[in-house]
Amino acid sequence: MMKRFVLRAATATIATVLALAGPALQATEMVLPSEVAATHWKTNYMNEFAETVKKRTDGALVVKVFPASQLYNDQDAMAALGTGAVHMVWPVSVRLETIDPRTGIINLPFAITDEQMMNRCFADGLTKFMSAYVEPRKLQVLGFLRTADLMFLFRDRDVQKLEDIKGTKVRVTGGKVFLDTMRSLNTSPVSMAASEMSTALAQGAIDGIFTSPAGWAEMVGMTAKYAWYVPGMSVATYAVVVDKVWLDALPAAHRKAVTDSIDDISRRQWAEAIEIDKKLIKKMTDQGAVFRTASAVEAKRWRERAVPSNKTFTDKYPDAAQKLATLDRSCSGGK
Repeated sequence: MMKRFVLRAATATIATVLALAGPALQATEMVLPSEVAATHWKTNYMNEFAETVKKRTDGALVVKVFPASQLYNDQDAMAALGTGAVHMVWPVSVRLETIDPRTGIINLPFAITDEQMMNRCFADGLTKFMSAYVEPRKLQVLGFLRTADLMFLFRDRDVQKLEDIKGTKVRVTGGKVFLDTMRSLNTSPVSMAASEMSTALAQGAIDGIFTSPAGWAEMVGMTAKYAWYVPGMSVATYAVVVDKVWLDALPAAHRKAVTDSIDDISRRQWAEAIEIDKKLIKKMTDQGAVFRTASAVEAKRWRERAVPSNKTFTDKYPDAAQKLATLDRSCSGGK
């Protein structure tokens, strides 16, 4: 009788201990929403990030990816950072302008190049000084991924020079810098979600689209037969943004797993994204689409057209311009 009593008491004690320890043994969840489709290449990188973090933390930190706006679109997800509902977002970098307009420096025409961003000195330095602008909002930028070197798409306009886009209504992702850039080119910018742009183009609500090769091949298709590309005009990026308070509260090993996993991806993603763009452009031209690249002479004209609007921005935010220029000089010749 006494033995049964002791056994029951011991069992109850063990159950109580396990119940109290349970929450500590449960995996910590990291919520990562996205507005791009599950088939988009960015989602593949997010899934890779989730798998790597889980492996490096032995399953103690689990990243839950919610693509295709299943949970939030990127703008709403950014607003939810710090509430506990969202821990990380990878939005297009124009979204940072709503937090601090100085971050728009990297969205200016011809502001950054592929060569700079594949230089680790420059990429790491850019991440640090851009993150400093959002950290007062308890956010942190962990890195930048390449979206694309953006281009213009038109349904029936075979653009070959600057004057050919005059007076057109062109869809952009949003952000003051992109809107001002389109106005400087004598076009009327229309801020519109990517999911709406193909229908808007087909119906004539807009004349053109400023987007990526992925946007062309995966969303617009042959609705836009013509593409016009000015090399280096707009190297767009995704910013990897995290809730800084939440990240800092993680155990050091888990925090390192997050930052190292992002770093591993960003170090190779830039070159991989360039190759993806080439394949997507070929996919469209194989279907009969027309892809034109500005000559060196014509590209110089576009660069000169961007100077006044760029100067307006840099005059307003000279510290951002100075930091970018200083970073470029200090990293020249780096690897």
